[in-house]
Amino acid sequence: MSKFLLLFIFFISARNDVFGDSSSIVIERTRVNKIKLGIVVLGTAGFGALTYDYFNQVWWKPTKVKKFTLREDWNDLLRADKAGHFYFSYVLSDVYKSIFKWVGFSGKTSAFLGAGISVIYEVGVVELTDGFTTRWGFSPSDAVLDVFGAFFPVAQEYFPGLNSITFKFSYTPSGYTWLDYLRVGSLKDALYKKQFHTDYEGMTFWASFEFQKLLPHKIEKFIPDFINLAIGYSVKNINYAGRGYSELYIAIDFNLLKIDTKIDILNRVIRTLNYIHLPAPTLRIKPGLEFYYLYF
Repeated sequence: MSKFLLLFIFFISARNDVFGDSSSIVIERTRVNKIKLGIVVLGTAGFGALTYDYFNQVWWKPTKVKKFTLREDWNDLLRADKAGHFYFSYVLSDVYKSIFKWVGFSGKTSAFLGAGISVIYEVGVVELTDGFTTRWGFSPSDAVLDVFGAFFPVAQEYFPGLNSITFKFSYTPSGYTWLDYLRVGSLKDALYKKQFHTDYEGMTFWASFEFQKLLPHKIEKFIPDFINLAIGYSVKNINYAGRGYSELYIAIDFNLLKIDTKIDILNRVIRTLNYIHLPAPTLRIKPGLEFYYLYF
């Protein structure tokens, strides 16, 4: 998961602070600005090289080998990492879709270019490099979820109804986990060296839906258009042997793209936050029913 975190932070910032927001583009532009395109190419190449070097030093190099290894890990971690692969590939693709619109490409072309960038990085770089390590190996299911996530923004261009779906992420540190112990080798170190990317038990992945149009008009008009319903997935007590249990949630969600403050900087911050599921009333439906006044 750490291989995605740095990209996620950088690109959601770039999307709004440098390149603007795709929701503000109504008319597709087809005249490509070569200067903007050059900025994107150079920025992508430079940042890609820097992140690869960083991940190579801390993630791949210690266990790198010359032999390519396949390792199917579909059952590991109750597929929490699979949700992560889909989500972060989706975010990377969606952000680049906005970036290429800013450059001047049409909506559909921008979507394909964004998907291509996401697949090249997540599969062609990250997954393939994993394949040349003794610790990870190339996971076919990871690659498939990467591709699905990357091409979801493309599907939204061809099936407008899919634009009512947004994928989001939330995180609350879970405390000590079995994965921390496995990674650092001792309970003492685990308690002090806990890292975000191993804490799958603190992560929840969400699919947020605009549900108002499914309701009778008499009811629909009373529900603000920025209120969504979201379905969340999380895991607890997990390990690499597939033990543990999964949790499902139904929650209120906020579609921040529906909010316009008329203040440009504030709008950009709000749009960035739309990739995050904000704390809201939530009902856990598995295992067992439990209500949370606020769940993040």
